[in-house]
Amino acid sequence: HMDNNAQLLTDSNVQDNLQTATEHQPVLIFFGADAGRQRAAAQFLAAHSNRALLEADLNAITGDKYTPLQATRMILRDARLTGAMAYLTGWDSTLTNHQCPPEILAELCDHPDLVIVASQANWQTDGLARRRPLEWHEFGQPTYTQRRDLWIHHLGEQYPTETTIDIAPLSDQFYLTSDQIRDSVRTAVDIQLQRGTPLTLDDLYLAARRHSSSRLNTLAQQIHPRFSWDDLILPQDQITMLGEIVNMAKGRSTVLEAWKVGKKLSSSRGISVLFSGEPGTGKTMSAEVISGALGLDMYKIDLSSIVSKYIGETEKNLERIFTEAESSNAILFFDEADALFGKRSEVSDAHDRYANIETSYLLQRMEAYNGITILATNMRGNLDEAFTRRMAFAVAFPFPDEEHRLRIWETLFPDTVPRHDDVDLSYLAKQYKLAGGNIRNIIVNSAYLAATNGGMVQMHHLMHSTMRELHKMGRGVRQPDKQFVSVKG
Repeated sequence: HMDNNAQLLTDSNVQDNLQTATEHQPVLIFFGADAGRQRAAAQFLAAHSNRALLEADLNAITGDKYTPLQATRMILRDARLTGAMAYLTGWDSTLTNHQCPPEILAELCDHPDLVIVASQANWQTDGLARRRPLEWHEFGQPTYTQRRDLWIHHLGEQYPTETTIDIAPLSDQFYLTSDQIRDSVRTAVDIQLQRGTPLTLDDLYLAARRHSSSRLNTLAQQIHPRFSWDDLILPQDQITMLGEIVNMAKGRSTVLEAWKVGKKLSSSRGISVLFSGEPGTGKTMSAEVISGALGLDMYKIDLSSIVSKYIGETEKNLERIFTEAESSNAILFFDEADALFGKRSEVSDAHDRYANIETSYLLQRMEAYNGITILATNMRGNLDEAFTRRMAFAVAFPFPDEEHRLRIWETLFPDTVPRHDDVDLSYLAKQYKLAGGNIRNIIVNSAYLAATNGGMVQMHHLMHSTMRELHKMGRGVRQPDKQFVSVKG
């Protein structure tokens, strides 16, 4: 039978093409990422022909007991006996190097009725004789409009309560298949029922992240955003650029699909970003803020662990990451990018030449990726202009001056930590040229010192931790011009 959303999932063009197909009885080949829309198209075709649909998953049938050829014969025999339209899913399991074995293709061509096979990958019949036309139909990721309609449809089915939730941002940020959208709504409703309060947009975002099929955890470190815009202490120009990155991500569907800018001017949905600046100047924190603002997962990849001295291995490592990331809807944050970048234009030996190939490969994969990729480097000077031109944004993180250092001290120091009156953050900001990452370390270490020594952070704790941090950084430690001692009470 045709379920109640098959009509929604098959747009009018697909319906017209399928209706025409019934006239000359081809073998219908469905392929692409969206199995839900494939299934809906098969249901539509069966309902249009007033036929039952016999759906069988070859992945579940083939194995120790049946070969793909035996399973295909069995399904087609059952379809003949019952008068049903045969719909074979999991067709990928029959393919070898994207080719269908000739004996299996012969079975399809000999079947005296319409037959549909469905796979994720496209496949070929090069050099194979066949007695029947084949007709390919692609079911890729739903467009923005289709995704929006699916969210609205499934919300109406699963959560009939009146809601003012704006699903436009969800439709824009998450490239999900029809089945993933259905499952996300179900999960969000489960979350809401358990909590006992009305459904929120945050519930839907959480569910959408859960159903974005990511196996990146084995290759990268997931970073859970801890910071918001208020935590960023940067010059206004940098804050503005970070906001523009978020706005570009939010506006992609409108610009590329609705306004059709993607047809002529910009074919890629990817947003490539370069962050440059000394360690501790806010690159990772800014990536977390973008992740939180968009409601997307973020994965951190240490490029120094990806780059290999063996020729060809770096590309294989990158290929694995981007392949796993394709359906993740995640922000990819490549840290320690200096491991990959030499002076790309200054080639001194074969290995340098190969590093250029590796860098070009990374750029190519970044541009092809459907989401946001951020490269973080400590040394902007190592990048040539040809590289930075291919970035949508290049954000330079300056070393904080005294005014910004004081704001960093004040912002990072938690209100919940007991602080003695002798603590002088202005003095620390003026005396010690430290980046935000170093200041964070000093505050944390001082809190630990205070917890076992007086129960309140005092200036001597902060000074001791500052000396330790400077020593760790390899900087000469001169005695402070003021002495701070433990204060009682």
